[in-house]
Amino acid sequence: MSAVILAVVGGNLSAAESSVLPQIFDPEMIGADIAYLERLTGPARNTYGQTKVYKISGCEVSVAMIRGTVGSVGMAVSPQCDFDLSTFLPNLRSTGRPLHTLTFGQFDAMSGGNGRYYADCLYLCGNATDPRIYQHWQGSRADKALEVLLEVAQVDEPAVEAAFAWKAGMMEAEGEDWVLDAKFNCTQKYEEVAHRLFREVRISKITIGYDIEIPRCES
Repeated sequence: MSAVILAVVGGNLSAAESSVLPQIFDPEMIGADIAYLERLTGPARNTYGQTKVYKISGCEVSVAMIRGTVGSVGMAVSPQCDFDLSTFLPNLRSTGRPLHTLTFGQFDAMSGGNGRYYADCLYLCGNATDPRIYQHWQGSRADKALEVLLEVAQVDEPAVEAAFAWKAGMMEAEGEDWVLDAKFNCTQKYEEVAHRLFREVRISKITIGYDIEIPRCES
C-alpha cells in the first residue's frame, strides 16, 4: 500500500507553531483528509518524490498518507518534541515518561513486551544513510489496534553496541549471507535476544497509526 510522507522540520517553536503539534498528534488526526492537515501545516516547502517537506520550527514530524488520508504520524523525539502517547493508547501502562527518555525496555514494560524487532541493515550497510533498528507493536482491540513503531539510528554507542551483538550472534548461528540478506526480518527466532540487547537503548523516533511501513522480509 503506497503512502505519501510529509516531514515537518525547523528551529525554535513560535507560539502559533507550537499549537500545531498537539493538533497533529491527536487520535482524531488519524484518518483525516490531507486537506484538513494542510490547514494546519500550510503548503509544502519542498517535495521529493512522495515526500513533502513543511517548515514548522522545532520538530521533525512524519505523516504517512494512505489514499489521501492520514495513516500514521511520527516524530523524531527530543526534549522539545514530545507528545502524550496515552492520548492514543489509554490502556497502555504509561509512566508519563517523556518520549525522548524512553528506552525500548521501558516500552516493553508498558506494552507487555510482545513487539517485533526489525532492522534495515546490520552488516555491510554503506554510508548513504544511518541504518536503523525498529520495534513494531500493535495494540489490542481496546486501543483500536493502533500500531506503534519505535526507532533508533545506529549512531550512538548504546545502539551500535546492541546492534553489533545482535548481528554477531545471528551471524555465528546462521552465517554471513543470512545476516547480509536481512533474513532476521523474516523470523522471530532471535526476538528474545533483541529485546534483551536493546532494553537500555533510548528511542529516537516514534510513529503511531495504521499500516506503518516496516522493513520487508526478503524471502
